[in-house]
Amino acid sequence: MIAMASLSSYDQIKETILEKGLMRDGIGTHVTASFTAGFVPVDVIKIRVMNMKVEAGATPPYSGALDCVMKTIRSEGPISLYKGFIPTILRQGPFNVVLLLHLILLT
Repeated sequence: MIAMASLSSYDQIKETILEKGLMRDGIGTHVTASFTAGFVPVDVIKIRVMNMKVEAGATPPYSGALDCVMKTIRSEGPISLYKGFIPTILRQGPFNVVLLLHLILLT
C-alpha cells in the first residue's frame, strides 16, 4: 500500500511538472518529483493502520487509510502526519537520490 502510494505520488508530481512545462524530462525532473513525493505523509498512516488494536466484536479504530488521516488530523492536527519526518529524510533522502540516479543512468 505505501509503496504504491509513494509511487503514485511520484508519478502524479512528475506528470504535473512535465504538463505545466516547469521542467523537461530528465534527471532533474526525477529528483524533484522524488523529493516532493517524500512530503506525502504515507508512512505515519501506514504504521497507524498496521498497529491498530482490533478487539473481537468491536469496531476497528480506522476503517482504512483515509479514515485514519481524517481522525488523526481532527484529534492531533495536520503536523502529526509528519512525526519522524526529519530523521526519515536524513536517513532515506541520500539513499533514494543515489538509487534513483543509478537507475536512470542504467536505462
